[in-house]
Amino acid sequence: MNKLDELKILRLQEELKYVDTELVEQLARTILNGLVEWSNTHIFSKLNGELTIEIPLGPPNAGVGYKSYEPPRPHMVIYLAMITDIYRDALTYPLVCKRLAAETDTLDAFHEIETWKGFPFAFKTAMPMLRAGHVHGDLSSFCEVLVQQHGLRTESAFDANDVRCRFVMFELMLVWTFFHELGHVVQQHYRLRNTINYLDTSEPFLEFPAGTPCTDLISDGTSEEVPADLPAQARELMADAESMDLTLKYILATGRLCFPLVYLLHCSVSCMFQRFYQNYSESLSIVGRRHPHPALREQVSEAFLADTMSDYLVATKQVPNHAAAAVTVTYATVRANLLTGLFRAYRIEQREDAEGLPSYMRLQTAEHREGMLSYQDTLMPYIESQMTEVRQWHLIPENRMEDWLEMLRRHQVQRTQ
Repeated sequence: MNKLDELKILRLQEELKYVDTELVEQLARTILNGLVEWSNTHIFSKLNGELTIEIPLGPPNAGVGYKSYEPPRPHMVIYLAMITDIYRDALTYPLVCKRLAAETDTLDAFHEIETWKGFPFAFKTAMPMLRAGHVHGDLSSFCEVLVQQHGLRTESAFDANDVRCRFVMFELMLVWTFFHELGHVVQQHYRLRNTINYLDTSEPFLEFPAGTPCTDLISDGTSEEVPADLPAQARELMADAESMDLTLKYILATGRLCFPLVYLLHCSVSCMFQRFYQNYSESLSIVGRRHPHPALREQVSEAFLADTMSDYLVATKQVPNHAAAAVTVTYATVRANLLTGLFRAYRIEQREDAEGLPSYMRLQTAEHREGMLSYQDTLMPYIESQMTEVRQWHLIPENRMEDWLEMLRRHQVQRTQ
C-alpha cells in the first residue's frame, strides 16, 4: 500500500466540519434525478422496467443491484460519503492547482516542452477559464450566487473561475460515477457473473433483499487481498468504457463539449481513480481483487477519451488531421495527470522526497510501461470473451463498446510492430 500521511488525513477529517452535507446532497440530487429520468425514458421504460436510486449513509462507495431482472428494475446506490468526498475534491482542486502554479515552477517547466510552444490550446493559468454557461443549467443559478458572494469578500481564496470549476468537476465526477454503475446494468453483467458461477462473500457488497444479487461496487473499499477475479476486473474496464462514452455524450447533449470541459473531465476521472488507489500497492502486479489497479483503469479510460476526442476533432474539422488532434488530446491528458497526481500527493500522501514523483505518478512513467502493458494483456482474453456475450444483449443499441474493443486491439498490434 502507498504511504498515507497521518497529519494530512487528520486535516481532511477537519474539512468535514466545513462541508454542508445537506447542501451537497441537494446538489447531487439535482444532477442524479436528471440522469435517472434520462435512463428511464431512453432505456428502461421501453423494457417496462425502471431504474431507481438511493443516497444512503454508509462507507464511501457505490453499486447497483436488482429488484427484478425481467423486467429490469435496477436499484442504484451512491453513498452520501462518496458524494461528499467528490465535492471536497472539487472544492479544493482549483485552490491546490493555484498554489502549484504560484509557488512552484511545475506549469512553467511543463510549457517549456517544445511540443506546446505556440500551441493554441495551452493555458498557463492553474485552471481553464470558464463562463457561467459552462456550468450545468440546474446548478448554474446557485453557482453564480456563490460567485457573487466570493466576489464581495476581499479575503476569499476563491475567485469566480474557481467556483465554476468546482461545480463542473463535482458534476463530472458524479456523472461518471452514475454512468459507471449504469454500465454494469446496460451490459447486463449479472448474466456474466451467473455464467462463471461467481459469488465471493469475502468482499463487501451492497445489502439488497434476499435473492437479488448486486453487481460490482465501484471500489473494493478494503485493503484486504482476496484471490484475483480476472473476469470481474475485465468487466470493470468495460463499465469504465461505457461510462466514458456516456459522459461525453452527456456533455455533448448539454451543448458543452469544448476544450475546457474535456480538460476538466480528464482531471475529474483522474481524481476518481486516484481516490481508489488508497487501498492498492505501489505496484502493477495483478491484484487479488475484483477491480484492476486504478492506474490501469485510468490508462485504459484516458486512451479511450483521447481516441474519441481525436476522432471528434477531425470529424468536426476543428483540426486538419489526426496528427494535429493528437497534440491537443495529449496536452490535455498529460497536463491533467500532472496536476492531479500532485494534487493527490499534496492532499494525502506521505512523501520522503518532495522532489521525487508521487507514487501514483511513478506508475504512469516509462519505468512501469511493461508492467502496465502486461496487466492489460492478461485481461484481454477476459474482455474479448465477455464482449462476445455483451454485444448480443446490450441495452443501448447505439453503444460504442465495439469501438473501445477495437482501440484495445489496435494498441496491442502497434506494440508488437
